[in-house]
Amino acid sequence: MTHKGDTPMTITPATHAISINPATGEQLSVLPWAGADDIENALQLAAAGFRDWRETNIDYRAEKLRDIGKALRARSEEMAQMITREMGKPINQARAEVAKSANLCDWYAEHGPAMLKAEPTLVENQQAVIEYRPLGTILAIMPWNFPLWQVMRGAVPIILAGNGYLLKHAPNVMGCAQLIAQVFKDAGIPQGVYGWLNADNDGVSQMIKDSRIAAVTVTGSVRAGAAIGAQAGAALKKCVLELGGS
Repeated sequence: MTHKGDTPMTITPATHAISINPATGEQLSVLPWAGADDIENALQLAAAGFRDWRETNIDYRAEKLRDIGKALRARSEEMAQMITREMGKPINQARAEVAKSANLCDWYAEHGPAMLKAEPTLVENQQAVIEYRPLGTILAIMPWNFPLWQVMRGAVPIILAGNGYLLKHAPNVMGCAQLIAQVFKDAGIPQGVYGWLNADNDGVSQMIKDSRIAAVTVTGSVRAGAAIGAQAGAALKKCVLELGGS
């Protein structure tokens, strides 16, 4: 809202993420880029959420995955419509993406705990155990083309393993990002265990450098992957890159 005499806020891609319906050209929503205070608040929440989440047992976390699947199914049509409006895929494909994502939650709830069991092994002929311990909060930079699936296929196993997940989504699917966050809230996932932030490139760089981010995962272009991989390497952090063409 502006008052008489105020200078209207200028909205450009440099100041805001802008969601536009590709079929109609309609502007769906705008969201300002996160500032330094927003980033600090998100990192504080993530650190606190991870400290508690890592202490929960695997059976509890598996049940929470089932709750996420239920919450997603409860909003399935809302989510599918949002996907179609923001990135333009046919509604039947959007509905299939939602169903696949909900099924993923159930699959990991059933099979995931066995993957994380400690494994006996030998080290220099002595009995030893391989344990899978949480790393921390994972920063995930995700694309627009599968705005739900790309998030869920990473967030679900990451959270099951006792880690936190902090999403930086593509700027043209902010409505999807907000709705995904609501699904996790509906499922009772504690604040900070799953989070999202509308960060620009400078904000991403700030988060990669921060000690409260344990690792980074990116799906995007070769150019983006090279830049983010270099920053993660400079910070000696694990980085997973899934890269496409341009």
